[in-house]
Amino acid sequence: MSDEVDNVVDTAGDTAITENAENTGAQTGGRRKRKLKGGHIALIVIGVLLLLIVAAVLTVTLIFNKYLNKINYTHDPYDPFDTAEIPIDSLPPEYFDPDESELPTTIVITPPVDVTTDPAYTVDPNQTPVPATPTVPPTPTPTPEPTEEPYEAPLLMSDQVYNILIIGSDSRDLSTFRGNSDVMIILSINKVTKKIWITSFQRDTYLYVPGVGYNKLNCAYAYAGAKLLQRTLQENYSIVAPNYVIVTFDGFKDVIDAIGGIDLEITAAEAKYITRAGGAGKKHLNGRQALEYARIRYIDSDFARTQRHRNVLTAVINKLKTQSVTELLNTMDVLLPLVTTNIPKSEVKSLIMKVPEYSKYPLSQLRIPIDGTWKYDYLPKVTHIVRVKSFWKNYLALKDNVYAGVFDDQ
Repeated sequence: MSDEVDNVVDTAGDTAITENAENTGAQTGGRRKRKLKGGHIALIVIGVLLLLIVAAVLTVTLIFNKYLNKINYTHDPYDPFDTAEIPIDSLPPEYFDPDESELPTTIVITPPVDVTTDPAYTVDPNQTPVPATPTVPPTPTPTPEPTEEPYEAPLLMSDQVYNILIIGSDSRDLSTFRGNSDVMIILSINKVTKKIWITSFQRDTYLYVPGVGYNKLNCAYAYAGAKLLQRTLQENYSIVAPNYVIVTFDGFKDVIDAIGGIDLEITAAEAKYITRAGGAGKKHLNGRQALEYARIRYIDSDFARTQRHRNVLTAVINKLKTQSVTELLNTMDVLLPLVTTNIPKSEVKSLIMKVPEYSKYPLSQLRIPIDGTWKYDYLPKVTHIVRVKSFWKNYLALKDNVYAGVFDDQ
């Protein structure tokens, strides 16, 4: 009887063990199936994510291309080592600004003199003055002016500083006449110091324009476009700005309006030249008002005028820094068709991608020629000029500020 009971117990135990094993196997098998199913889900999720990423990249690319295709590209690369002569255009009578004969009221300058009889005059008497309404460029006169000893300086160019020459033309329509370059600013992104420099160059600076002779700086663009202006800046100041952006007066107004206007502190004297300014103080200016502000030239000097140029550009950059992605896209939609540039599309796209980084860089300003290196003078038919007494000191100012940290070992 005992043995039978033991056998029953053993059988029951074996049955229980078998059932447990089957249950365990069933559960294990179930878990394995669920894990396998989970692996499939993970692969599907990863695949979907990759597709979404690809779709997002394609969408962003399409959006970029949509806006970048609005830019007017000139496909005109600048090679600082190219010595080939730049063809000079003939100029229509509109070349000379009708305001050129108007002098700032607060500046005392030397009265007109006869360059052939005045021994104190420093201009080469063989220099042919530019006619009032030229149709053919004057004969080149490469003889340097005796303002300082000649010097050799390494070119200011480096991968660590990205330069863009901003050209503001006084022409309303570039298809008919390019106009003078009343605004000449180099926007420099220094990746070493993490600063953005806004350097303006005086339009009345009297210097050597390659292929033209001595003349005002702003005539270089009128004679042969951006490339001649780039080379003129390089030969006189040794700074290389291979990239340029051109905006006309009408384009300038539209850009300001596109970003919703800018805020500027204006003086009582400046307010008189700005439509509905309403007196001195901090004002919100629309495109027309900002252009009027930038063009003021009679209340002080052209040096103060370039300061106003820098104030406007600084206000525009600061305004762009505060815009949302949607606002930036709307701004680009208006701004880019107004821009003419030689910057390759891929490079423009790269710059836009780096806007979040560059927007953190502080802004600094510089004006060339710097104080103590120039004087006012007068030339018949060319009118008032800014004569540079030391290009070397201006070169050092660019090197020590805009290129700070780049040539420290030299």
